[in-house]
Parts: sequence; structure tokens; C-alpha cells
Amino acid sequence: MMTNLQLRRVATIALSIALAACASTGTRNTTSTVSTTIEPAQALQELKAGNARYVAGNVRMHDWRHERTVKTGTDGQTPSIGVLTCADSRTPPEMIFDQGIGSLFVVRIAGNFQNDVGVGTFEYGVAALGVHTIVVMGHTKCGAVGATVAGKDLPGKMGAFVTAIKPALADAPKGADGKTSTADAEIANVRWQAGQLLKNSEILSKAKADGKLTVLCAIYDVETGAVRFLD
Repeated sequence: MMTNLQLRRVATIALSIALAACASTGTRNTTSTVSTTIEPAQALQELKAGNARYVAGNVRMHDWRHERTVKTGTDGQTPSIGVLTCADSRTPPEMIFDQGIGSLFVVRIAGNFQNDVGVGTFEYGVAALGVHTIVVMGHTKCGAVGATVAGKDLPGKMGAFVTAIKPALADAPKGADGKTSTADAEIANVRWQAGQLLKNSEILSKAKADGKLTVLCAIYDVETGAVRFLD
């Protein structure tokens, strides 16, 4: 049995070690080494690698979360990749691609369709913030696309989804029954919306023509967590 004096000494040593550990981590200043930049040539690979980590359950611990918050709050944001995706609660881009604060510039709207607000947002990202890649990402089991395929009459303002998505399905492949599957419609919508982003913006189309912008299309599988990039 340890005496009271020995117990107090052990407790004192343990407390000293704990305080030293707190001091060493609490006072470090790593904001000068934190980077939110993803190089253009590495964008696709970084997204694929991040998604692979997400699917495997090996996402980064993000122990730099506070440092990134301080850096972006102090120095401003410099995101590299824009993402247009659905508002669906199952499709958070930062988690899907295992990215932290400051790397992604995200627009989310049900049905992941482009409009003037979305286009203007990405124009700002490209022209002012340094965004060099935009990913238009749809997902499986999309309610907005499914409603469009089914020709549903939606109440309230929800009909805006159908109006925005319907043109994307005009040239979508059709099955033997003459109908487009929801899966094919989701792909067609992604491709069409990506094209419209460039068609409706001189800033974005010029950036792409000048080799300063890459636009990627992708589909996220809500059951597996995997992202499939389209050709």
C-alpha cells in the first residue's frame, strides 16, 4: 500500500505532466504553416483521395481545425475548388471530400441546378478568390430529379425544381418504355447544369478558355458514400 505522502507525490507528478502537455499544445502557433490551397493539377486527385478516406472511414482528424479558422478569419479565404451540389442533408461536400475550412467554395440547392445567384457566386469565387476548379455534383435518389422525371405537380415554390431541371432531361437516354430512369436523369442533369454554368457566364467561360478553370461532373452515391467522376 502507498502512503498518503507517496500518493500526493504521484498526483503532483501527474498534474505537472498534464499541465506541461496543455501548455505545449495550447500555446503553439501554426497558422503561418496552415494552407487551404489545392494546386490545379492536384485538384481531381485530392478530391478522389479525400473521398476514398471518407468511404474507408479514415478521414483526417482535422487537428488543424482551429488553426484554419484563425488563418481564414485573419487572412481571408482562398478556396481552390467550387462545388455545386444538392441541399440534400446526405451530401455535405466538406465531409464527402474530407476537406477542412477554407478549401471548398460551395453552392447548395435542391436538384443542384444553376441559376443567376449560383453563377454569380462562382464568378466571384473565380475572379476574386482564386477558385480554379468547379465540381457539379449530383447524387443518387435525388428527390428533385425524381419528381421531374415523374412529372409531379409540386406545391408552393417547389415547382421551381422541375422548371430548372426539366430542360436537362430533353436529350437524356430513354429505356424500352420510352422513359428516362432517375439514374440517367441525375447524370444528364449534372452534365447539363455544368454546361449552363459556362454558357450563362462570360467570366467562367473565359476562364475555362484561358485554361484557368476546370469544370468536373460527378455523382455521389448516398448508399456507399462514393463519388463517381463522369468523363
